Amino acid sequence: MRTKIAVVLMAAFGGALALVAQEPKPLSYAAAVEPVFISECGDCHGAEKPKKGLDLSKGRGFDHIVGKASNEVPEMLLVKPGDPDASYLWQKLQHTAKEGRGMPRTIFSSKMLPAAELDVVKKWITDGAKP
Repeated sequence: MRTKIAVVLMAAFGGALALVAQEPKPLSYAAAVEPVFISECGDCHGAEKPKKGLDLSKGRGFDHIVGKASNEVPEMLLVKPGDPDASYLWQKLQHTAKEGRGMPRTIFSSKMLPAAELDVVKKWITDGAKP
């Protein structure tokens, strides 16, 4: 009888441990988001004179967007950790911002980022916008 109870307990705890081990870790800016921003936004928001003072170059973007007020809508944060819908940057990427144009820009208009890249940015914000 003891063996049967021990097996049941081990199975129960083993299953719980397996679930804990499978929990996804929050995305980090440096590993997941920064490469997207450098690739897709770096031409305008990098280099020596980043547009609107928003420098998204390597090692600089996180400090310029998380918890910082938007220039176009100062009552909104560019990135409000945990809340993509209240993050001005997310609205710009979704092309739903009431001020300014959608991002990223092209020579003639705006373009949408690929869905996979948008998913990464949204998950990162939702997960708390960690460095």
